[in-house]
Amino acid sequence: MLRRILVPVNFTMPSARAVAVVRDFCPPEATIRLLHVIDPGSLAEEEDNAVTNPMLAGDERTLAEKRAQERLDAWLRDGEESVVEIGNAADRIGEQADLWDADMIAMGTRGRSGIKQVLHGSATEWLVRHAKQPVLVVHDVELGEDQARHLPPMD
Repeated sequence: MLRRILVPVNFTMPSARAVAVVRDFCPPEATIRLLHVIDPGSLAEEEDNAVTNPMLAGDERTLAEKRAQERLDAWLRDGEESVVEIGNAADRIGEQADLWDADMIAMGTRGRSGIKQVLHGSATEWLVRHAKQPVLVVHDVELGEDQARHLPPMD
């Protein structure tokens, strides 16, 4: 029985589709936890791509976490939970799934292939191979009408 479902989101349409599919198929008594992982490399740059002053690094991290939490809050529905983490996406997702005792990880994928896959890797691929929990992969496909009503708001 699914009691806890972890849904990593990066605020893209594939992750929104994963949220919609989970909301459509998960048992009503299950808890859905949305997780956003901030890439630490993104904290090293400001909007103009200038390197951030090391003295302000803590402030940048706090601001990034606050912004991510605000975006997650917009995606949440009653009874759902959210977490923001900083680090390698695959590592943090696996750790959060283990710590929270998730029954399943459900995530979207963009279906990269070729050189982009080699250069960027894939948290989804890594988790499918290494996670202790089953991983539901929601491909970037159109949703049915019933599932589309579960889509979170897109920016």
